Amino acid sequence: MTVADDVLQVRGLTMGYGDRVVIRDLDFRVRRGEVYVVMGASGSGKTTLLRHLLGLQEPVAGEVRYGGEDFTRAPPEDRERLLRRAGVLFQGAALWTSMTLAENVALPLEQFTSLPPPAIRAVVRLKLSLVGLRGFEGYWPWELSGGMQKRAGLARAIALDPELLFIDEPSASLDPPTARRLDALLLRLRDALGTTAVIVTHDVATILGVGTRALFLDGEAQRAIAEGPPSELREHGPAAVRAFFAGGAAGA
Repeated sequence: MTVADDVLQVRGLTMGYGDRVVIRDLDFRVRRGEVYVVMGASGSGKTTLLRHLLGLQEPVAGEVRYGGEDFTRAPPEDRERLLRRAGVLFQGAALWTSMTLAENVALPLEQFTSLPPPAIRAVVRLKLSLVGLRGFEGYWPWELSGGMQKRAGLARAIALDPELLFIDEPSASLDPPTARRLDALLLRLRDALGTTAVIVTHDVATILGVGTRALFLDGEAQRAIAEGPPSELREHGPAAVRAFFAGGAAGA
């Protein structure tokens, strides 16, 4: 694989709050078509990293690059252009409760495209159908189960056919069978749409079930201590990584 195959690059990234460093000197790249997992215990810096990747928090040092373009130092208009290549599924789905599912999914299409209303409605129906919510266009978010809300949030995240999909704790608040169905859906969408995914999670079943490669953040060491295929890290990774997998498997 060459740099041209990279959808996302992180170079020398140091993250912190005030004088407190969370993670230092972080380097990794995400290749086209991967499901790249950022894993670690609670408080290890996973969500902080996601905020940096989306430009919601500025690094102490280092840079984030989208397909070779410097995102960290880009002016606001270029950041906005680069972010249009990405979709985000937030941990709680983050649906607007005052909007129907169709209106939620239509929102990015209305904001960032010049499609006429009939075309937007057709795209909305397609995206909801892809996540198994065909016929639910007129439902309100509060009328749905947690798993259905996550799928609706996913439909909105893929509304603009993103090249890169960021997903924060997809299994949070879901029972195990529902979480595994969501994992399977993520893989089907990756294959159908050709989307590259970056998933932030501590769920061992998700990591092993969908991850192509994984990065382990160690909050105590303030750095990443392992990267590679999840199954290999579970068997041959550093002691802290093996303990993480063993503890997650026991909890499941």
